[in-house]
Amino acid sequence: MMKKLSAIALAATMMLSLIGCSKKNFDGNYTAEVDLTDGFINGLSESVDVEGYEWKGSWVETVHLELSEGEYTYSSDANATLDNLEKFMNDNVDVFYYVYGVTEDELADYGYSSIWEYEGYETQEDFIADFMTLYDASDFEEKESGEYEIDGDSITLKGVDTVDEDGNKGEGWVLTYEDGNLTGIQYMDEDNLDEETEITFVRDAE
Repeated sequence: MMKKLSAIALAATMMLSLIGCSKKNFDGNYTAEVDLTDGFINGLSESVDVEGYEWKGSWVETVHLELSEGEYTYSSDANATLDNLEKFMNDNVDVFYYVYGVTEDELADYGYSSIWEYEGYETQEDFIADFMTLYDASDFEEKESGEYEIDGDSITLKGVDTVDEDGNKGEGWVLTYEDGNLTGIQYMDEDNLDEETEITFVRDAE
């Protein structure tokens, strides 16, 4: 009987050990779209009065997260981010009336039919393409790698700089797992902590 009880106890202990060692497998590739629109508009507003302009669409940054055996790689897709900015500016080309401080009627009085013609361009696309030369893909390149820790339904990307809701700087970005996705909060502007950004990494289709 004692031998049998010992065997049962051992089996139970082994099962508990397996349960204790069991962790969710978060390994895989994920992609997130980070909305940069508000930051862009706020930055422009510091130099140009764009109050009253109705912005169209959004500018997003494409970022990738790869998790594999306790290690992560976080990287931005700089070319996709630039392409998104170019589309955003084509959708909002009329904001340049505010930038140059003129109106359509004023340009019409001088014989110009558009802001790009006023600036000496034949097409809107040429005008925006030249504007985009102000940026370089390297401006948006970002890559970090390190280890991640699992804690229940969340992981922590160790080494990632963070800012909490009180403005305190730290390291370790916590992402919570739900419905196959990983979601975390970042404060994109340390001077405006009311503007928290929720970033959701969606697992890539295999």
